[in-house]
Amino acid sequence: MLKTICYISSSTQNDSLENIKEMYSKAKANNSKNNISGILIYHNGNYLQVLEGTHKDVDQTYIRISKDSRHKNIIKVINSDTEYRIFEDYNFGFTILRDSSEFKELKSYLNWLKNANHKITNELITMVENFIRTIG
Repeated sequence: MLKTICYISSSTQNDSLENIKEMYSKAKANNSKNNISGILIYHNGNYLQVLEGTHKDVDQTYIRISKDSRHKNIIKVINSDTEYRIFEDYNFGFTILRDSSEFKELKSYLNWLKNANHKITNELITMVENFIRTIG
């Protein structure tokens, strides 16, 4: 059995492009090393991240993130067991969205996922769609 956590947080750092790129690079490296798939979206000082993997890996990753001083106001919106990873096949397992073309790509992927009609999948789709709707 696998686990999925989706959280939203606010950034405590300067939102310069350099700082954001550094955070993305570290997140991608850490998640790859820990066999975590998912997505990370940044917009207007806020993050939405989906973490997927084994219970141990996801829980340890989330605990590490929740203690990271670069985040504040962390809200865990989904914390659920799942039978499969939703984002494993999307852009090599861990995706960082930086521009509108990547948002369009993700929207297409989410539309494709809707056909699965799976409760957790639908909850994640709703969370991600609501978050990226604010981006445009």
